[in-house]
Amino acid sequence: PAMLVLGVMRQRARKWWRQASRHALLASLLLWASAFRANGFEALPCTATTVDCGMQFFQEVYEQFMKAESEIVIMPYFLKPDLKIFSSVPGQPPDTSLGELIVQVVKRRVHVWLMGWDNIASEKFLPFHQDTLYERLFEAAGEDHEYLHLILDTGRALTSSVYYIPHIKSYVFDRKVAFVGGIDFGENRLDTPAHVRPDPRLVQVDVDDDHMTGNEKPWEDVMVRVDQATAEHVAMVLVERWWTYCRSEGYLRSQASRPLDALADALWGIPKSFHASLWKSYQCAKLPPAGKLGVLDLKIVPSKSGHTSSSTQHELRVPSLKLQSKGLPESDPLDDVLVSGSSQQVVLRGLRGLDRDLPDAVTFSLSGVEVTTSSATVTRTPLPNGDVLESRWLPNGFTPEQITGQTCRLALSGDRSWLGVSKQLEENYGDHIEIIRTAKRFVFIENQYFSTNFHSDTKECAHANIRGKALLYSGATNQVGQEILNRIKEAARARSNFSIAVVVPLGTEPGSFYPNLRGTYCFEQTMEAVWQEEKFDSDWRDYFGFYFLANAVEAPPSFGGPGTGFYGIFTHTKIIVGDDEAAVVGSANINDRSMNGDRDAEVGVLIRGGAYPRQLRETILDHQIGDHKLIDPDNFVKSLNKAVFENAKALDESTGIKFPEGTYTRGGVTQHLFGLKGVKTLFSMQLEPDEQPSVLEYPDSRVVAGGGGLDTFKWFVVPDAKPPKLHGLLFPWSRAIWGLPQMTSVTQAYSGAFNW
Repeated sequence: PAMLVLGVMRQRARKWWRQASRHALLASLLLWASAFRANGFEALPCTATTVDCGMQFFQEVYEQFMKAESEIVIMPYFLKPDLKIFSSVPGQPPDTSLGELIVQVVKRRVHVWLMGWDNIASEKFLPFHQDTLYERLFEAAGEDHEYLHLILDTGRALTSSVYYIPHIKSYVFDRKVAFVGGIDFGENRLDTPAHVRPDPRLVQVDVDDDHMTGNEKPWEDVMVRVDQATAEHVAMVLVERWWTYCRSEGYLRSQASRPLDALADALWGIPKSFHASLWKSYQCAKLPPAGKLGVLDLKIVPSKSGHTSSSTQHELRVPSLKLQSKGLPESDPLDDVLVSGSSQQVVLRGLRGLDRDLPDAVTFSLSGVEVTTSSATVTRTPLPNGDVLESRWLPNGFTPEQITGQTCRLALSGDRSWLGVSKQLEENYGDHIEIIRTAKRFVFIENQYFSTNFHSDTKECAHANIRGKALLYSGATNQVGQEILNRIKEAARARSNFSIAVVVPLGTEPGSFYPNLRGTYCFEQTMEAVWQEEKFDSDWRDYFGFYFLANAVEAPPSFGGPGTGFYGIFTHTKIIVGDDEAAVVGSANINDRSMNGDRDAEVGVLIRGGAYPRQLRETILDHQIGDHKLIDPDNFVKSLNKAVFENAKALDESTGIKFPEGTYTRGGVTQHLFGLKGVKTLFSMQLEPDEQPSVLEYPDSRVVAGGGGLDTFKWFVVPDAKPPKLHGLLFPWSRAIWGLPQMTSVTQAYSGAFNW
């Protein structure tokens, strides 16, 4: 048995090394790639605006529902169709649900394409009872259900995914406006950037031990709103996913196993397991229309001999561009008639695999003459009657000269299972690495996760991916952390002012709690070790910092006061900004599930140039430190530290809660505020947790820090204290706040897949 265990450990170590080597190679090659191209979609001119938090998002989505004319695309990770999260009057409590909006628009003959997902864990363990929710939507649509298109993507393989999912949160209206980011239609996503509790404008629940103010837990999140060609590209993600799923073994398996699934659900105790689910019979009855591939710009110059007239006709035929994913049918050829002396822009539409590049040239025929025209220049072709055809191919409808200024390009992660592609896409990962490597002044990151690989020789953090040898096991293979570490060391050696700031949640739900604590704990410890090793005479805190969001507000007597209620704010944002020149907003976390491309599917948008990257950073900092002008982009972390430590000082003076130390002082007695003493040791790490008593022990410590379940909210009330005058909600983080990380989910002890 010992030899068997040793052999398994060696196999896992070799597998991890191969994965780590592959990602290191990818990172080294990324700088050779063009900044404006990636596998699949192209970077195109765009308008982009930041949507900060759910209240603004739901108001804008509500307005788009009211204006929609032909089509709405919804790709959620999670949704509650019956939950009232929209307000018909801005600034008032929510009075309308997503389901009600959908029924309204389908009765106006607007097509709604709603693509959710399903796997073995979704109903059995999470539990997301989406089958029942979709059935209610289908029934509510009544006779207009032909305009409501519902599908649950179960993956394209013959075997169903147990754990991985399409983690996408993207929505498109009439292929003119799209929202991409981290917000979906459920639970506590309705929130404001101020994150005040209680707040009557938010979803109201009964006041109880899990909802101490009648609101759900605070939720920080960001979406980007994009328009026109980029919005069309987001819609094309749904088109290709829908078509490839309906032609896959996964769809056939899902349909064939419906009776067995119903029986299994019934045995598991899932409500309405044996309902007919009539909507499932319509999933592939109608398929979403293909997207815009480009434009043929055509002009027929009449013959100078005068032998032609304005009524002379030329027959045009454009064959399929054959860009569809494997197994899908070719688009029909396009036939049209052009008249001598006319100019016409012919729009070419068709299916397009998400990993397929548009061609640089297109071949077609006019009056029997074969013509090949490119995007580089106008092609002149004589026709049999003496007319001359002037033609040019415009991929996505743009000439190369028009692709200047601010551009947007989709960033996709995923493989065949969820995206239907032939090759694995890792664009979110590549874009993060490129921004970190090429930034000259600063990188600003805000993300739900910091679960990433980096080299460390410290006692607790060495041998990160070798079970049995690692004291704090990681398992992550993505190199985002290593790239940050390399870039910081490079800046310190050069004595430059470059710095990186990372905002992470103070607390998360149990599944991601340990991976985040391990990542941040070990990275901070490694930074200290690097400074000692390299003998830098600077302060590493001027080059790098972790931060978190929290609030302290008046607690009335009815909610545990009088006093001040302190609570962490769950940070679900997924953004990165480099030098105010490039930014990514999307659904991808900094973990292997999102970055590696062979697990979850993700959609983001890379925005380069123009005003948006700076506008994104300034919008977020206005809300989080009160005024973005407090930040000097040439001394980013140093100036940010000044602002957040002033917040920390105000909180300490008012309540006795002190960060980044993570202590609470009252009556002359100082204790740790957050403890992990209540965590059961699930996996021997050869280290003992801090046994000193804390004011809040686990799991209350995690919940107050913002890491309750989907909706649980608790705060810590400091009796008779007056709320501090904070400038925003950002505070300094350190590993002293939580101490030595402990695994908080039993699955993490036995499966590395649950650690990142």
